[in-house]
Amino acid sequence: MGYLKSLGTGFVWICTFLAIITFMPGLPPNIDFKPHNITLPTKISKPIPNENLSKAEKLFQGKIFGPESFDAYDGVLYFSAAGGSVYKFVNNDFVEVVRFGKTCHNMWKEDLCGRPLGLKFDKSGNLYVVDTYYGIFKVDVKTGNYEKIIDTSQPIEGKIPMIPNSIDIASNGDLYWTDSNTNFKLYEGLFSILSDPSGRLIHYNAKTKENKVLLENLGFANGIKISDDENFVIVAETAMSRIIKYYLKGPKAGNGEIMVEGLPGLPDNIHSDNQGNFLVSLVVVTDEDEPNLAQSLLPHPLIRKMIIRFVTLLKLPFKLLDLIYPNSYCSRAYYWIGSFKSAPSVFSERTIVLRIDNDGKILDVLISNSEEISSISSAFILNNYMWLGSPFNDYLARLPIDKIPEFKSKKIESKEKKTKQPEKSAPKPAKQDSKKPSKVKVEL
Repeated sequence: MGYLKSLGTGFVWICTFLAIITFMPGLPPNIDFKPHNITLPTKISKPIPNENLSKAEKLFQGKIFGPESFDAYDGVLYFSAAGGSVYKFVNNDFVEVVRFGKTCHNMWKEDLCGRPLGLKFDKSGNLYVVDTYYGIFKVDVKTGNYEKIIDTSQPIEGKIPMIPNSIDIASNGDLYWTDSNTNFKLYEGLFSILSDPSGRLIHYNAKTKENKVLLENLGFANGIKISDDENFVIVAETAMSRIIKYYLKGPKAGNGEIMVEGLPGLPDNIHSDNQGNFLVSLVVVTDEDEPNLAQSLLPHPLIRKMIIRFVTLLKLPFKLLDLIYPNSYCSRAYYWIGSFKSAPSVFSERTIVLRIDNDGKILDVLISNSEEISSISSAFILNNYMWLGSPFNDYLARLPIDKIPEFKSKKIESKEKKTKQPEKSAPKPAKQDSKKPSKVKVEL
């Protein structure tokens, strides 16, 4: 009886403590929480998944960490990585092109090192890079010189961009970019997923040099891609497992809608398949058999608030100790707790790359059921390879197109070869009639 009484008393004290941190006003983070509902991820039934993704070749394992996203110019691959650098792949090696933060050797100091995420070339060969801590830059890749185009430390329509993420460029030089969250930094990534959606799609006018918010309250706005005909732009809503379409032209111009929802994972970066379709990488696989905790808690604001406040209080002693007695153990713990780096251990080892058309219909599904190739955030086609990146992996991966039968039969060409061919007529505009968003049912 004494044991049961002690157990009961401990349970009451724990519940009391959790109730206090949940309802006490003023405790950080002091933000609002509301219930949200989404179409939860489901399995895919067709098309039949291709498991060749697990056959990808690993490059530079242990020498590079977190190759996040890609673009190319003149047949040369460029990619962002943890540690603050943007690299290019030349002569079977990687060479640093630019960095915007301070030189540091500890990954847990990424707010000082900088963390480049999305990058994109304009038609003149200028590289635009989003460093989530330092801003958006225009880079001369020949010299390494750069200039800051957007100062993300300044508010945009009343809110400071906390996680500037991905970018794409229109033919007139305008930038379209995503701000994943307006409450937390990238090193508090799990908080940004558990908090209310606050991500944004932003348009930067190259002539007026002004930013305008096109969409807001997105669940971790992430990858972005403008359609080939520039009729619309699509955005990955990572926390919601869906893709949003925002119309730039036509009768629906200025409006957004759900393009496809219920994806079997969390969509990250979006790239072109060089045929007018999109490659969407699901960095985390989740469905009814492997539900995502953060998504399951979206309808329960008090539970999410309790978790975030509890973890915030858990981080606080490490920050105080590091201020009093600076040491790598405390700074590492403070960074690790609540960051995305602490998450892969509880995620599925599988990874998925989808190819979807302009209406959100899934054309092809590539998967890896092996932990050897996992957590893929980017799939980019260049020089007859599909290049695979991940914020969690310590290697760059690539898969020959010849090993992807669906892609080989459709003759996907490398980006630089396509640009040198005679101009072709623009692809047919996306349908703009009113319809329900595509839903996914994919058996894996």
